[in-house]
Amino acid sequence: MTQRREPNAPARAPYPLRVALAVWIVAEAAAFIGLAYLVGVVYTLLIFFGTSLLGAALIWRVGAKSFRAARDYLNSGGDPTRETPNGYAVAGAVCLCIPGFVTDLLGLLLLFPPTRLLFRGLGRYLAARTPTMRFGGGGDVIEGEVLDERDADPKPDPGRGGGPRPIE
Repeated sequence: MTQRREPNAPARAPYPLRVALAVWIVAEAAAFIGLAYLVGVVYTLLIFFGTSLLGAALIWRVGAKSFRAARDYLNSGGDPTRETPNGYAVAGAVCLCIPGFVTDLLGLLLLFPPTRLLFRGLGRYLAARTPTMRFGGGGDVIEGEVLDERDADPKPDPGRGGGPRPIE
């Protein structure tokens, strides 16, 4: 027997996404507890917050470099649908900002060029599977004209003398 949802109930996330999120949370907790067991809670917390600060600094540096490179690429007539030059490095810096040691490891792998190549194929696969979004081209077009009701020089109200109106 299937369960019916109420019509106003929000849609649930797909099952594989929920499982992946649960595995990620368990892996982060296991990594935190394991490192705390090896080096102690204080050092684990220092590493935990230190990598987040490092990620924030790297986002500032790598993000600016990536923005400049993308701007120069597009200004020289490059194809805007191609991947950004430092996109994986920016993703690595974002992963370092997210608290957790599993995401820190992923962020470090994305930051270094030799290991970045491992993720390039995954990125292209995901980009190929992502549906393209088109904005604007499919709706009805209503021809019209915009009227500006404001007058260039407003005329004062003849009964008030053109000054401020009293509150009644």
